[in-house]
Amino acid sequence: MRALRVLAVLVLLVSLAATAHVVHASTQPLSGTGRVAAQVRWLNTARADGAAHRMQDLFPEGEFFTHLLTGLAAASTGDLDTVRATLADSGTPAVRDRFGDLDELPGGTFYRGWRLLLWAEQVRLSGAGGSELLAEADAVRAALLASPTGVPASYPGGYWPCDAVVAMAAVVRARAVAGEPLPAAELAAWRGRLDASRDAGTGLLPHRLSSAGGAEGPRGSSQAIIQAFWPDVDPSGSAVQWQRFVDTFVVREAGLVGVREYPRGVEDAGDVDSGPLLFGVSASASAVTLAAALRNGDTALATDLDRQAEYLGIPLEWDGRRRFAFGLVPVGDAFVAWARSVAPAPASVTSAAPAVLWWAHALVLLTPGLLAGVLLVARWRRPPG
Repeated sequence: MRALRVLAVLVLLVSLAATAHVVHASTQPLSGTGRVAAQVRWLNTARADGAAHRMQDLFPEGEFFTHLLTGLAAASTGDLDTVRATLADSGTPAVRDRFGDLDELPGGTFYRGWRLLLWAEQVRLSGAGGSELLAEADAVRAALLASPTGVPASYPGGYWPCDAVVAMAAVVRARAVAGEPLPAAELAAWRGRLDASRDAGTGLLPHRLSSAGGAEGPRGSSQAIIQAFWPDVDPSGSAVQWQRFVDTFVVREAGLVGVREYPRGVEDAGDVDSGPLLFGVSASASAVTLAAALRNGDTALATDLDRQAEYLGIPLEWDGRRRFAFGLVPVGDAFVAWARSVAPAPASVTSAAPAVLWWAHALVLLTPGLLAGVLLVARWRRPPG
C-alpha cells in the first residue's frame, strides 16, 4: 500500500507541474527581443558544434536554414556579428552548390532570395555595402521580371511560387535599404503574372508549378511563407490574401491551433515540405504562420501560436541561452526564433481564426492529480485496523 501512496504522490506532483506549465504558457506576452536574443545565443553555440550540418541529414535545406534563419533573428536584436557570420556560413560552396546552376539565376530563386534578405539586414545594420547589395538585388529582380510566370526555378526543373514571393520581398527590402525603391509598376506587372496561376477555388497561389504548365494546388507549408512576405509585395492586397489563407488552412485540433498542410476537406500524406502531419496539421507550417500572423497584424493568432511554442516546446534556458525540445532539432529553434523576430504590423486585423482552448488542456492535465489527491485523502482518513 505504501507503493500506491508513493505513486499517487508522484501523479499529483506531475499533474500540478504540468497544469502550472499550461497556465504559465497561456499567460505569456508576445515574445520580445530578449527571448529571441537568448535563442540566438544558443543557436550560435549549436552551430559552432556542427548543428547545421546535422540538420542537413534530416531536411533538404536544413543546413542553409539553420544558418540563415539564425541570422535573420539576430538582425532583429541588432547582433551584427551573428548576421555577418551566418551570411558567410550560408554562402559557402558546400551549401550553395546544393542548389545547382540555373541559366536564369545561378543558385536558384530559393537560395538567392533568402540570402538577399539576410544581406539586406547586414547592410542595414552596418551602413556599408549598399552598391553590392543593389547589384545582387537587381540580378534577382531581373530573373523574376523575365520569367513568363513570375516564378524562376528554385532547383533545376522545380518552380515554387513561395520562393519567388520571398525573392521579390527581398528585392523590395534590399532596394529600400540601398535607397532605390522598386518601381511600383514593375511590382504590379510581376504580380499580374503570378495571378494567372492562382487556384480558382481559394484564390491562393499554388504550391508548385510544373515546367509543362500545370500547377499543384495551395498547401499550408508554402502558403505560410507566402503570407509572411506578401505584405512586402502587395501591401494593399495582403489583408484579403491573409483571410483566404486563414479560412482555408487554420484550424483547431485537440484544443490547439495549427495550420493544415492541405485545404479543409482534403486529406493526404506529409512529405519533405510539410514534415509529419498530425490530424492533417503541419508543425513547420504552424511555426512559420507565427511570422505571417505578426507580419499581417493578426495579433490574436500570433499570440496563441507564440504561447503554443512555449507550451509544446518545453523551453529550457540556462546561462542566457534558450532552446526547445532539449535542443534536439536546432533548425526548429531557428524557425521559431525567426518567426518571433518578425516586427508586428502596426495595424491589427481580426481574421476570426480559432483560439486555443487552454482551459481544456489545463483540465485534462489536472484531472489525474485530482484523482490522486482524492485517493490520498481517502487513505489518510481511513481508520487503522
